[in-house]
Amino acid sequence: MPPGDLSRMDPRQVPALVMRSVENARTALDDGKVDTAIKMMKSTDALCSRVVAPPTVHGIALRVLADAYMEKAAGRTESGTVEASESGEDAAKDNGKEEAEEESDYVDCAKRTLKKALDICKVHDGKAGMPRFMVQDLAGRMGDLYAAQGEIFRQEGNYKEALRSLRLGIGKFEVLGANEFVGATYNRVAYCYMEKEQWKEALEELQNAERIVNGVEAESAILSTTFAYRGECLKRLDKIQLARAAFESALKFGMASGNEGVVREAEEFLAQTQQHSTVDDSAFL
Repeated sequence: MPPGDLSRMDPRQVPALVMRSVENARTALDDGKVDTAIKMMKSTDALCSRVVAPPTVHGIALRVLADAYMEKAAGRTESGTVEASESGEDAAKDNGKEEAEEESDYVDCAKRTLKKALDICKVHDGKAGMPRFMVQDLAGRMGDLYAAQGEIFRQEGNYKEALRSLRLGIGKFEVLGANEFVGATYNRVAYCYMEKEQWKEALEELQNAERIVNGVEAESAILSTTFAYRGECLKRLDKIQLARAAFESALKFGMASGNEGVVREAEEFLAQTQQHSTVDDSAFL
């Protein structure tokens, strides 16, 4: 097939081709090659549009592109380094062209990319006659996109839109039947309320997270965060003994799941508030 000639491409080849590109882009991001990842995913986005790729396939490509834009916004780029195949002069020219073509606000680029992905998925969402596995696959992709969108809004301090997106994500994850994703997203909702210092509202969301993840495979990993957040909320409400109980649970689940950040936080709080312990230390003497 001649370069650029897509007329003879078997549509069944597209998902595998896109996923290969996605994995290459993720590897590039892991290596700090953000500009390379952006170029890869923009090309993949164009391919998906030309061949009308399945919405879930196109959606994951756009999701990774949005991640790359957010990495760019955070300044985690190649920092001016040049790939081995390019001379410094050529790279500078290429970077100059790219900067001229891209908008300076990469966060906006990420938001537009996620909106595009969701708009593509919404065309198929709720269509009659879709097999159940396709309904669930689409719901899972949309849930992930909404969660990513919500996280960007949270970082911007736009909590109204963050909460809206995250709750839409929860709804889609419920259709998928993935309680671990539902619980993890409830944790994100709670964190929004924590940043707003609405501790009681956060505690309500954390209760939902605890309820929904009971028995799931990632229970310890999710609950380590749930109880750490609960402990922080209770601490801010000056309910120290209840906060200690929450951090004790966070410590248990953190150790079980290898969540070192939670383990450190819990151990520090428990050490600082040892005087509030209900355990009689003399019993161990």
